[in-house]
Amino acid sequence: MSRPATRACYNSIRSFNHGNVRPVSGAFTEPDRILERVRTLSTRGHLSEALSLFYNTPPSFLHFQQTYATLFHACALHGKLKEGLNLHQHMNTHFGDDPPDLFVTNHLVNMYAKFGYLDYARNLFDEMPKRNVVSWTALISGYAQRGSCQESFRLFSGMLVDCHPNEFTFASILSSSCGYVGGKQLHALALKMCLDVYVYMANALISMYSKSYKCGGSVDEAWKVFETMKFRNSVTWNSMISGFQFCKLGTQAIKLFVEMRREDIGFNRVTLLSVFSSLSGRCGLDVYLGLMFCFQLHCLSFKSGFILEIEVATALVKAYSDLGGDTADCYRLFLETSCYRDIVSWTGIITAFAEREPEEALFLFRQLRQQNLAPDWCTYSIVLKACAGLMTGRNALAVHSQVIRDGFEEDTVISNALIHAYSRCGLIVLSRQVFDRMVSRDLVSWNSILKAYALHGQAKEALQLFSK
Repeated sequence: MSRPATRACYNSIRSFNHGNVRPVSGAFTEPDRILERVRTLSTRGHLSEALSLFYNTPPSFLHFQQTYATLFHACALHGKLKEGLNLHQHMNTHFGDDPPDLFVTNHLVNMYAKFGYLDYARNLFDEMPKRNVVSWTALISGYAQRGSCQESFRLFSGMLVDCHPNEFTFASILSSSCGYVGGKQLHALALKMCLDVYVYMANALISMYSKSYKCGGSVDEAWKVFETMKFRNSVTWNSMISGFQFCKLGTQAIKLFVEMRREDIGFNRVTLLSVFSSLSGRCGLDVYLGLMFCFQLHCLSFKSGFILEIEVATALVKAYSDLGGDTADCYRLFLETSCYRDIVSWTGIITAFAEREPEEALFLFRQLRQQNLAPDWCTYSIVLKACAGLMTGRNALAVHSQVIRDGFEEDTVISNALIHAYSRCGLIVLSRQVFDRMVSRDLVSWNSILKAYALHGQAKEALQLFSK
């Protein structure tokens, strides 16, 4: 366009009478604006403001079905059960004569299912005059998240009569601990329906095959799914790495992580936790190579900023400790990286010292108590292990008194640790007292008391107990 023509166009725009412009009728009404405002507030996490705006708006100014659906979704997303219950009551009070449509009811079923109110969700589902794939998937997901595998399968069978499931339905039921046989059947049906091509579905299959290896499954089948995928996202890689780690194949997990980095796939906290856990399992690597790789992961965690997350720092301390790293380095890492130290991080650093420097482990336990943190059963079992290493009855008795005070006396794991600690301290009588008072005994309990008698040369008592 020539310069004069450009100037003429500019002048014509300036001289345009904006007063003659009339809004298009119905283009953007007041209910539209309120609905958009509610959506914006709820999606940005300002649920209280969104609800306040909704409750203070006259019903005539609302697309009430769409607005309710938006708010029910936000309540489920942000875990606001009380707000969701109040909103449902508000809907029944003000619009009881106008039943909610399919869209709103689906969001209601989904909300109650996510909160674990499965009876509420099931009643709403049963009263629906019409259902679609979203309705079925929401309820199936609710039962799957609570581990109700049989009910999930029963609903899934009913769904096949009513409508076709999608990849999200399959993924939900695969996550319900359905076992190898059930998972295999679902995989076959997904292949028949051509749903295996979806990455969401494939990720669920990888997790299912990895976690069911103890009941007939195989990580090799998970690997086959992984290899046949044309597109993989970070969840896919994490699922496969976690699968190797879950099956105690640490070397394969580490190799896959190296390949993941080579292909420039982004990693996250879950990735690092799986790889650190693989290193903690010794993974068959040479100790020196394992420590070197752990150091590289430490640098990567520092560079990416994940080292500031307490779970990552705790897993790193445990990996260094299990690989035989210097306890002083572990303690330094614990002090430098853990801005907020919870019971898990304290238990991790105590574990690092329990075997090699038990006196330091007890010192750390005293520091933990000064922080007003409540030890759990895992913490006490590790501290009792340190008492056994020191072989001083005074420490074992002191920890036992704290166990009783905190209400862990009936815990089987702690009782087993007490039997071992007292026997190592030469207090076999106290070991037997703990054993006799146990509410529930497992194989470790019997082995611990028999080993205690054997350690003190009391073969006759051991044989008498064994005959029982």
